[in-house]
Amino acid sequence: MAFDKLANFFGMNDEEDDYTAAEQPENPNKEVRKNNVVSINSPQPRTSQRSEIKVIEPRRYADAKEIAKDLLNNRAVLVNLKNVSEEQMRRITDFLTGTVFAINGDIRRVDDHVFLYTPTNFEIDNGTDNFTE
Repeated sequence: MAFDKLANFFGMNDEEDDYTAAEQPENPNKEVRKNNVVSINSPQPRTSQRSEIKVIEPRRYADAKEIAKDLLNNRAVLVNLKNVSEEQMRRITDFLTGTVFAINGDIRRVDDHVFLYTPTNFEIDNGTDNFTE
């Protein structure tokens, strides 16, 4: 008796299931997936599209939205903030920092008013290991 219940649970019994109208599956047209296993770490196909770094000198806070769109489209952006006030620089930097955080990207300060914002598919090498003194 216990083995029969266990066999039924694992679908190992030889009896065919006869459904009455009340016992019909809720969605008989639903497709059943069979053994669709995909590795999470499978390599992504390489595209022939070149990576690019866009250089932008925003003039107002509203330009930050366009920079964020570039980041969301997997483009790195070099932002020169020398043409904006300190207040606008702070607001733009805060907005883009949130964007980079959301996409798991990275930020590097290049100069006093120049920042490199990169999406997650870019790797920034700071170059300190390449030089000997």
